[in-house]
Order: sequence, then structure tokens, then C-alpha cells
Amino acid sequence: MAVIRPFKGIRFNREKVNDPGRVITPPYDVIDRPEQERLHQLSPYNIIRLEYGKIYPDDNEIENRYSRAAETLNLWLKNEILKPDSRKSYYLYEQRYTYNRQEFKRRGVVAALKLQPYSDHVILRHERTMAAPKADRLELLTRTRTNISPIFTLMPDPENRIKDYFAIIEEYKPLVDLGADSGMGHRLWNITDQAIQEELTAYLSPQPLLIADGHHRYETALNFYQNSDHGKTPGAGYILSIMVCMNDPGLLVLPTHRLVSGLDREQKENLFNAVKNNFKMVERGSPGELNRGKYLGELASLSREKCGLGFITGEQSYLLIPEGESCGETLPVSLLHERLLKPVLSPGAGGEADKDLISFPHDIETVLKAVVSGSADAAFILETIRAPEVLDRAGKGLVMPQKSTFFYPKLPGGLVLYNMDLSW
Repeated sequence: MAVIRPFKGIRFNREKVNDPGRVITPPYDVIDRPEQERLHQLSPYNIIRLEYGKIYPDDNEIENRYSRAAETLNLWLKNEILKPDSRKSYYLYEQRYTYNRQEFKRRGVVAALKLQPYSDHVILRHERTMAAPKADRLELLTRTRTNISPIFTLMPDPENRIKDYFAIIEEYKPLVDLGADSGMGHRLWNITDQAIQEELTAYLSPQPLLIADGHHRYETALNFYQNSDHGKTPGAGYILSIMVCMNDPGLLVLPTHRLVSGLDREQKENLFNAVKNNFKMVERGSPGELNRGKYLGELASLSREKCGLGFITGEQSYLLIPEGESCGETLPVSLLHERLLKPVLSPGAGGEADKDLISFPHDIETVLKAVVSGSADAAFILETIRAPEVLDRAGKGLVMPQKSTFFYPKLPGGLVLYNMDLSW
């Protein structure tokens, strides 16, 4: 069973930081260099300085982005820019956002989640991880001993009870209330009543938890606790998590396509030959004149029934039907990586395809613009994998390639932090 517990969250002191909207940040893995710079300029206390600090030319093993994060965190704690809450709490979090002109509201419970190996079949993963991001997060965790941004987990909530806690708590003034003027809003409350905490713990603990986002951070924290901390610090055995109900109406999963760019002549030929040898190619016309709705509708049916996917070049759009494959438990994204991307773009490496050649857009317009303009060599279009299917596959131990899902939007860092010493 999952083990969760309330904790003393570390939050920005509103007497010194009066606008929380200027200090929160997306998680590190979606921040590019221009966004990193923008966040640094937004506020001297933006959490980017901890989550994903700048790299400077004279950095070395002693002085670097990780040492600066630790120094900054200690300074902010000393000056009470950041303060631990006086009482252990569960926190209720609400995220409001707009997508395709439709408004959504996603809600979850913020808790300290006990780190357990995947082999326990309690915390479930659904995507593979890569070594470089885990090395980066391990260094940051080692220096700061703090979870700066939460991982995102999904729970079944079979009795649909989480909404009842929100119905009660939203009558009270939230700790944080950021408007959705820019298309994104955040509200945060705390639950300090011990009886309610025990009730929440009893309800949530028996449920399996699926990691929707944060596989690298979860595995890093588990590695730190088992090998670096050697299990000596109880607080190191937990990680900051926001748990969202599987049936939450605001839970939105977007497709994650593959845009391939920067191929040399030989790679292009090998990729296109591999497509021809592994798939039946059904032409659907010029990408510049593609009927998006009809194409995506055909793709959705083909994906479910025959593990099909889309393929778009600068000259032609295709639907691909795999040769000699019945769906079963196979997914189109797995076929794509195993039959095409790994053997062609990373032959003999034994790992994932070369990430420098692949980007992962979520909308068809970005894809079409790139291939038509010639800035990309080709694109593979994938149907959305729904959350219940992700949970079902994870429960069977079936792991998908990295970036197979995108739970939109990302959760912010900076609303509440977890420190393995101070929060315990």
C-alpha cells in the first residue's frame, strides 16, 4: 500500500514576497534558455534559482548551479523569504487553465509520499527514464535536500471523495490564490486538523499510485535515500507529490508526436526505407492541404484497431499500418521506437533514439508548419493514450518509451516545497 503523510511545507513568506505568481516556475524539463532567463528577470526570488539555475563559463566542481541553489536556499531560509509551516499539513491544490478556448479545473492532494521500489507494485511507472536528467536531479537533491517541484501522481479515487474535501475547504480563504488572467490560475489550502488528516490517509493509502510526471525525480529520490543517505534520515524516504484523481474532469492528456530534424542524407534514406519495410503506407495528400480533422479521426480509429500511426513529410501525408502486427498490448509509440527510431537513429546504442534529432510537439499545427517549411525532415503522429489505459498498462509492468504521454498542464514549482530535514 502507498504510504503518505502530512508535512511542514516550506512556502514563500507573504510579508516579504507579496506576489506568488512572480516566483513560481514550471518544472525543469520544459524550461528552455529564453524561459530560464525570463524567469530570472521576473523576480529576485523566483524559484528558478533553485529548480534550474544558470550555468556560467567559469563553473567548476565546487562552484556551479547546484552549489548556488543550496546557498540561495539557505539564504532565503535564514532571511525568512522561505519559511516552514508551523504545523504538519496536507495541502489541497487547484489548478485552473484554458486549452483550445475551453476552461478546465484540476484538483489534487499534496502530500509526502513514501519512496518504494517499483518492484513493490505500489508506485507504478509508465515511461522509461534516461541517465542524464537523473544525474542532474541527484546533484541538486544532494546539495539542497529539498524537493523544489512536486511529482504528479494519479490515483483511482473509486468513491470520488476528493471532491468532498474541496467542497468543504473552498469555503475558507486559501493560502495562495493566483488568478487565471494569463490562462493559468492556482489555489492552495492546508488541512491541519488531525482527524481529517487521518481520514484522508486511510482513504488514499490503499490505492495504487501512477506516476504521471516526475519519473526522473522519483527514481533520483529513491536512489538518494537508498545509496547516499543509506536510509539514515526518515524524511529522505519521502518525496513531494500532488495526487490527482483519475476521474478528475480537469485531467487532460495530450498526444506527443515525434518531429525528426537534422538528419543527414543517409539517415533520411534509412528512415524512409525502414518505414516502407515495416508499414503499409496509405497516402492522404499534401501536408499543406491536409484536412486535419478527418486525418486525426482516421488515425484515432487506426491506432486503436491496428496499432497505426501517422507519418508526414514535406511532400506527402500518410497513415501507417504495421506489417504483421496485431494490437494486443502493443502501442503505436512502442512500435515506432522499436522498429524505426532506435534502429535508424541510434543503431547499436541499446538505448533510446538520439534525442538531439527528435522533438516532441503536442499539436498538429506545429508539426505541419515544421515539415512544410522544411525545418523538419519528417514527423510521426500519435494518438493520445488515455489515463485509464496508462494505469492499466503500468499495473501489468508494461513500460512505454520516454515522452509517450503529456499530462497538461505541468505542475508548478514554488507553491510548496518539501525539505527532508525541516519538513519532517
